[in-house]
Order: sequence, then C-alpha cells, then structure tokens
Amino acid sequence: MLDELLIRRAAPILAPLAGRLIALRIGAGSLTLSAAVLNALAVYDIAHRFYLPALAILVAGRVLDALDGPVARLQGATLAGAALDQTLDLVASGALVFAFGLAEPERALAAMFLMLGLVARGPASQSLLGKSELYCALGLACAFPGWFSLIAYAVGILCFVSTGIRLSGLFAKEPA
Repeated sequence: MLDELLIRRAAPILAPLAGRLIALRIGAGSLTLSAAVLNALAVYDIAHRFYLPALAILVAGRVLDALDGPVARLQGATLAGAALDQTLDLVASGALVFAFGLAEPERALAAMFLMLGLVARGPASQSLLGKSELYCALGLACAFPGWFSLIAYAVGILCFVSTGIRLSGLFAKEPA
C-alpha cells in the first residue's frame, strides 16, 4: 500500500539520480547487489544488538533498492535482474527478522511467527503489507528493540490477513 505512494512521490527525485548513475556506469544489478550487502551488514549488526547502526544501514539499503528500479527501466529491465531483486528482497526480509531472534533468543518465537507470515505472504504485490511497511516495522524494531515481539506479531498477523484476502479474492473469481 505504501510502496505505490512512495514510488509515485519519489519518482521525480529518483529519475534524475538514475540517469546520473547510468552515466557513471552504475547499473541496476550493482545497486541490487549493494543493497543486499548492506542488508547483510544490518543482519550482522542486529544479531549483535547494534540496533542504531543497523537502522542507518537499513535506510541506506532501502535508498539503493529504490534506485535499482528506475535505473533498470532506463537501461532496459531484464527478467533475470527482476528475479535477482525479488529473491534478494525475500532473503533479506527473512534474514533481518532472523537476526532479531539471534540477538535475543527469547524473541525467537515472535521472529519465527513473522517469518512464517512472510512466507505465507510471499512476493505478493497486492498486500496490506508491502516492502515499505515491512522495512518501517523493522526500522521501528531497531529504534525500539524491546518492542520487537509486539511488532513481529502485529506484522505477522497482517501478513496472514493479506494472504487470506488475496486467496479469498481468487476463489471468489473461480466459477463454481
């Protein structure tokens, strides 16, 4: 839900930046991989309870992730690039949640619940919970790590509700 709004609002800012990146020979794949490396650093920091540095790294990674789409559109998007982006996003989502469970094992059940919700939601484009909402929740958890379990359960529930809504819509369209 928030993803579309942010993309629309950020497009006038991202388009010129994308053009500059292409002029510097920085492609969408490089941005995608750089964002993945930043996510891996954030996983490390979260697992070691360095929550505020992890928050800063998450923000930087989201900026690179936001730029890879406009760069890809200017360069000519490829199926392989889109698949790589989607795969790394899914792995990062699970790994970041997993890191909170590693940091404080008493939160592992909440982390597992959220991870299961993310699996159920999958890469759903029409969801109550998009990538932006998930990263906002993870950012909140970095800023307020004591709230992680509450955040994880709330976001996990949203994932399951989104899945239910999506599936009920599909079954409603099926002929009896």
